[in-house]
Amino acid sequence: MKHVNVKGMDMSVFTLGTVQLGMDYGLGEHTQKPPKEAAFALLDRAAACGVNALDTANNYGDSERTIGEWLRMKRPEDRPYVITKIGPFDQNTKECLRDDIFRQTEKSLQTLNADTLDMLMVHAFEDYAQNPDTVANTFADLKAQGMIKRSALSAYSRHDYKVLSESGFDAVQIPLNVFDWGQIESGGIRLLAEAHMAVFVRSVFLQGLVFLKPEEVDPRMDFCVPYLRKYLVLCEEFGLSPATLALSFTLSVPGVTSVVLGCQTIEQLENNCELIDQTVTLTEAQMERIHAAFHGIDPRVINPGCWFNHT
Repeated sequence: MKHVNVKGMDMSVFTLGTVQLGMDYGLGEHTQKPPKEAAFALLDRAAACGVNALDTANNYGDSERTIGEWLRMKRPEDRPYVITKIGPFDQNTKECLRDDIFRQTEKSLQTLNADTLDMLMVHAFEDYAQNPDTVANTFADLKAQGMIKRSALSAYSRHDYKVLSESGFDAVQIPLNVFDWGQIESGGIRLLAEAHMAVFVRSVFLQGLVFLKPEEVDPRMDFCVPYLRKYLVLCEEFGLSPATLALSFTLSVPGVTSVVLGCQTIEQLENNCELIDQTVTLTEAQMERIHAAFHGIDPRVINPGCWFNHT
């Protein structure tokens, strides 16, 4: 398994996303939350494969609790790095905001059976943007008290990157995939890299959309079909599978530190580990071909919240 230094952590390039361990999620055959025993087996297999970083959140259903129960059975030296997210916050007053951040952090520490958090992330950029100084100062206090080791922000909008790069936080998590070039076109990822922020990327497979054949697409998502056809043409042209191209693209973007991939079965986990080892650095010409195919894409394609809600 490939590793990278992330703010002092010798972390696998593959960060295991665990929303699927706490709630039903995604598209395709395996979308239901697995039983606890299956979740434990998945976490054990991830560790055996060299995946030493987990991504979770306090609102991912039972995910934190499942991870905490699993961690309780592990020796300290065998524990992976854990990144969790908190929010939304009580923003009525600055004092309420500070108290709520501390309260949620303490709850996550307890649920995860941890003395300190390797990285704590603000789950929604808006929760930071309403009172950035108070949030930043409170996270600094969490560090000073030893409750967290590193701070991070999660963002969705491509317009947030200048603010993110000036936040003073250690890391950021953003969506990025072959269909969505907004973060690259805006120069956002470059700004983050210049600010020496670790960049975690989620939605690499766009909740499984890149795995679907055009004829498998739900009729309510028919606007995705033309882009899936273009994608399959590129896969054939480059000699890469849809999954390998998706990962290779993401890891070819300068500034990307780690990819967050969710898995619900051991087979999916092992496949993702193999894919990480099979990734290639795309040439500039290949990146331009992808850009030409998906520049100006229908925004509904890259926004899962719109997939089943359009008329």
